[in-house]
Amino acid sequence: MKLLFIRHSLAMERDEWSGHDFERPLTEKGLKRAKKFFKHIQKIYPEINYIITSKAKRAKQTAEVLKLFYPDSKYEETPLLYPGAGLDELKQIIDDKAGVVAIVGHEPDLSNFVKELMYAPNLKLKLRKPSLIEMEEGVMKALFQYRHFKD
Repeated sequence: MKLLFIRHSLAMERDEWSGHDFERPLTEKGLKRAKKFFKHIQKIYPEINYIITSKAKRAKQTAEVLKLFYPDSKYEETPLLYPGAGLDELKQIIDDKAGVVAIVGHEPDLSNFVKELMYAPNLKLKLRKPSLIEMEEGVMKALFQYRHFKD
């Protein structure tokens, strides 16, 4: 199984949002960035079998943009990926999956998943909005950030 850990795109700042944090949406700039980012990502990863996202609005919106580029992917939303998710929740989510699995979620959870899967607790890692880390068999194979595709 190949895992693609994807941090959601730019969302409204917490101090700009009066509702529950799980309902904080992407900004217009965040939606545009996600589309541009996934347009490039699709060239690198021609197929994604599963898109699994946090139910938090900013992650769901990012995953919905990703789904536009991978319409044949199986799509799931889960509260197990809400901010604060740990490795036990990740294992539940990917337990019966195969192929290329995209996990759309939050920081620092995604970085923590990578560190734990690599047995590298001291790794300094923080994903920007949006970013993607590819992992396979406990090895980090690639890191892509929006800034890699700005032009």
